[in-house]
Amino acid sequence: MNWRAGDFPALKDLSSDLRSDCYQEVRSGRGFVLLQGLPMDGMGLARFAAEISVIGIRFGTALSQNAEGELLGHVIDATREEATPRLFRSNLELRPHTDNTAMVLLACWHKAQMGGETSLTSALTVHEELRRKRPDLLELLYRGFYCHRRGEEAPGEAPVTPYRVPVFALVDGVLSCRYQRALITAGQRELGMPLSPREVEALDVFDEIATAPENQLTFTLERGDVLVVNNYTVLHARTGFVEHRDPTRRRHLLRLWLDAPAFRAVPPEFHLFAGANGVPPQPGRTCSYDFRKLFREGPRPA
Repeated sequence: MNWRAGDFPALKDLSSDLRSDCYQEVRSGRGFVLLQGLPMDGMGLARFAAEISVIGIRFGTALSQNAEGELLGHVIDATREEATPRLFRSNLELRPHTDNTAMVLLACWHKAQMGGETSLTSALTVHEELRRKRPDLLELLYRGFYCHRRGEEAPGEAPVTPYRVPVFALVDGVLSCRYQRALITAGQRELGMPLSPREVEALDVFDEIATAPENQLTFTLERGDVLVVNNYTVLHARTGFVEHRDPTRRRHLLRLWLDAPAFRAVPPEFHLFAGANGVPPQPGRTCSYDFRKLFREGPRPA
């Protein structure tokens, strides 16, 4: 769904009905909204971040995205400035996945010179295609997998979820999805329980359906665009990208993880950390798992 709001600061000029419509579209409609036309003339990054934070409040409460307690994330290629194991802070392709949150908001400050396209896939479409083509594999996806916590666990907490995180779950007749293949592969390997050939096949077929062109909506987030996605019903991905040589024009998105009361009933096992979405702040800890190493070693961990 594409909303055009040509002259708003932080949606304050939009009616409460329209704001409610946006939220309901994310919660129980198509699972996403794209807001276009945030005026950018004369706006600095700090003002843009403030506007985006206010837009986020219209959808839910911001969650901590990492052990540092970061509420507003910067999606950039940071590999020239820091040794980062976080794939979203590189220029690599990100395969279809969901984040550890109910909703994710992405706002474009600058797009890449080339690439960096966003793709959305309905998790419900993936489920129905699996049910139609390979129903024998759905049992494995409902059972789920042990997932790595990326080194952001609390002291004394296990580095891998002590419970299986289901890829699909049905609660009160409503289907939801939680999928991060790299965390699955890393978690199973950490426990000395590498994925079986049939489990790899289940994930491969999931990915094959999720990346089929006919199942993806692909577009470029333009400067000032704001995308809000339901992480229980829509998988998101991005292509690899090439940066501008001008450092002031490098690809830069802002990210919020959001949740709202009664947004959706999901099993507690959907959460990588006990009790809630997001990543609980843990002073002194940071994401430490080397996912580039995981990519090199496979099998097909993306």
